[in-house]
Amino acid sequence: MKRLIFCLFFTITMWSAKPADAGDFAVIVNKANPIAVDKATVARMFTGDKKSWEDGTAVAAVDLPEDNATRSAFSSEVLGKSVANVKAFWAQLIFSGKGLPPKALASDDDVKKFVSGNKGGIGYVKASAVDDSVKVVAK
Repeated sequence: MKRLIFCLFFTITMWSAKPADAGDFAVIVNKANPIAVDKATVARMFTGDKKSWEDGTAVAAVDLPEDNATRSAFSSEVLGKSVANVKAFWAQLIFSGKGLPPKALASDDDVKKFVSGNKGGIGYVKASAVDDSVKVVAK
């Protein structure tokens, strides 16, 4: 009986565990972008529902790799879906010819470099990776 209780406790603990800093991300945009965005707008940009900023500049959203903990936290907290569910969502849009997913870049530094070099750029990085090359719009 004690073994069963231990196994159940261990299983529940493992399911609910996540890295301490996995949810510690920041949504970033180009420093020259004066437009404020909220969580819902960010979600619309990353699901293809919003294709341009209010000034007409095309949204250029970028992701981190699928196995990245920051991407998992972003997908869960902003998009309300797991990375696998987001991937399935985009597969349907690609198949129907309705859109392409954000390009996945290899690292936080790559995301910052892309966003800082593109007026319509938007991405997310681990909060500790933010520097003065980009502007944080949401945490």
